[in-house]
Amino acid sequence: MRQSSTLDRRSFIKAASRFVGGTAAAGSLPSLGPSTTTARARSQPNAPTPEPLIQPPETRSANGMLDLTMTAAPGPVQLADRAFTGLLYNGAYVPPTLRARLGDTLRITLRNNLTSGLDRPGYVGPVCTGAGTPSNLHFHGMSVSPQGNSDNVFVHVQPDDTFQYQVRIPASGRQGPGMFWYHPHAHGFVNDQILGGLSGALIVDGIEQLFPLLRGLPERLFLIKHVKLDDESELVSINGQINPAVAMRSGEIQFWRIAHIGASEFFKFRVEGMPLYVVATDGHALSQPHKTTEFFIGPGERIDAIAVGPPAGEYPMRTIAFQNEAWRPPEPVLQLAVISSSGSSSSAKLEDEILRQRVTGPQWIEEVRAAPIARRRTLVYSRTADRKLFMIDDRVVDEARTDQTVKLGETEEWTVVNTDQQYHSFHIHQTAFLVTEVGGVSWSDDSLRDTFSVPPATDQRPGVLKVVIPFTDPVIVGRFVYHCHAVDHEDKGMMGVIEVVA
Repeated sequence: MRQSSTLDRRSFIKAASRFVGGTAAAGSLPSLGPSTTTARARSQPNAPTPEPLIQPPETRSANGMLDLTMTAAPGPVQLADRAFTGLLYNGAYVPPTLRARLGDTLRITLRNNLTSGLDRPGYVGPVCTGAGTPSNLHFHGMSVSPQGNSDNVFVHVQPDDTFQYQVRIPASGRQGPGMFWYHPHAHGFVNDQILGGLSGALIVDGIEQLFPLLRGLPERLFLIKHVKLDDESELVSINGQINPAVAMRSGEIQFWRIAHIGASEFFKFRVEGMPLYVVATDGHALSQPHKTTEFFIGPGERIDAIAVGPPAGEYPMRTIAFQNEAWRPPEPVLQLAVISSSGSSSSAKLEDEILRQRVTGPQWIEEVRAAPIARRRTLVYSRTADRKLFMIDDRVVDEARTDQTVKLGETEEWTVVNTDQQYHSFHIHQTAFLVTEVGGVSWSDDSLRDTFSVPPATDQRPGVLKVVIPFTDPVIVGRFVYHCHAVDHEDKGMMGVIEVVA
C-alpha cells in the first residue's frame, strides 16, 4: 500500500468544458469538450412512465466499525434511455450509503483502478505530478481529524494503488448526527470524477434523538447528480433515476434527506403545491422545523425535511428558472421527480404538531453566536477572462502553501467577495459556520452550514457572503482546505489551505 506525495505548486491550464459527459453509446469514455461558452441544453431523456424511487444500498457499521473496500473504476451507466461510461465505486453510479453512529470508526480501503483515459488527446488537463488519474476520499461536512489517514485531502492515491482510511467519528463534541457525503478530492481531478459518478451519501444516525417525531418514519434519500453528454444535453438524476415517482398516502409523514452530491450545478426547486418542513441543513439541526416551499441548493449542500402526504394527486418536483451566469440564458425548468399521493386523510393538524417540535438542551449554534470575534478576514473570488484560472485573493491554490493560520479556540468572521458574475460557493473542511449576511443583507439562520452559495456580482457591486467560523474543536487541529464547491472552479485554482494550530 503506497501513498503518493502531495502535489507541488503548479499552474492550471484547463480548457475543458464545465462538465464531464458520456457518449450516447455504452463503452466509451466520458467526453470533455473544449468550449466554456457554448449554451447548454438541460433536457431529461425520455421517461414516459415514472418508475418508483429506489433507495440506495446501505453499508452499516457493526460493533463500532464500518469496514468497506471501495474500488474506483470506469464502468457502464444507464440513465433512462441514455447510456455512457462513468467513473464508479464498486461498479455503482449510486454507491452504498454509509451509515454509522457517533463514536464509530470508518475504515475504508480505497483502490484506485481509474485509468489515464481522461488524459487523452484533445483534453488539456491540469499539470500534476504523477501519472494517470489520482484520486482520494473526502468525508464532506464531518468534524473529524484532517491528519494522517483520516480526512486528509493531501493524500493522493495513484492508479493501481490502495490506501486505507481510518476516520474516527467523535462520540461527543461538535460532530453530531446528520446527513453528510463522501467524494474524491484529488485536486485537479475532482470535477471529472464526481461528474463520472464518484460520490455517495454518509449518514451519522441519531437525529431522531433531537426530533423524536422522526423516530420510525419512512426515510427517503434524494441524491442529486448531474452529467453532461457529448450532444451537450445534461442529465439530472435522483438516486440514479430520471423523474422517479415518490409514493405517499395523504396525511402520511415521511423523512426526506435531500443531498446535492453532484459537481458544479446550482438548483432552485420546489414541489408544486406541497410544502416541506426543514429540520436540518448540512447535517446541523434547526431549533425547530421551518416550513418552506422553495429551496436553493448548490453543490455539496444538504437539506433534511419532514414531508406530509398532500391530498390525492400528482405533485411534480421541478426546478425553477433563475439566472446563474450573466452571459447565459436563465437555467431552464426540469422535472426532477413526481410525488404520487393517494387516500383522503387530512394533514392540517399534522402541520401544527410538526411546527411545535423543539430541540432541547444546548446547541453549538448558540456558542457560535455568542463567541467573540478574534479576527476578521476577507477572501476575494475572481477569474481570468478566458475562464482557465479561478482564484482566491488573486492566486491559485498551492497545496504546499498555507494561506491562513488560525489558533485553536478562536472564532473568526470571514467575508467572501465574489467579483464574478456567476454563482460560486464557500465550503470549509472540518468545521461548520454560521451565515450572517448574504448579498449585503443580514441573514438570520437557525442552523449551521458547511457549504453555502455566494451570490454573483452585478454591474453595480460584487456578491458578498459573510460567515462566522468556530475553530474551537480540538479534533480539527492540522492542515485542510476551503474552496468553491462548484468543483470545476476548485480544480482551476479556487481553493486555499488553512492550518489550525494548538
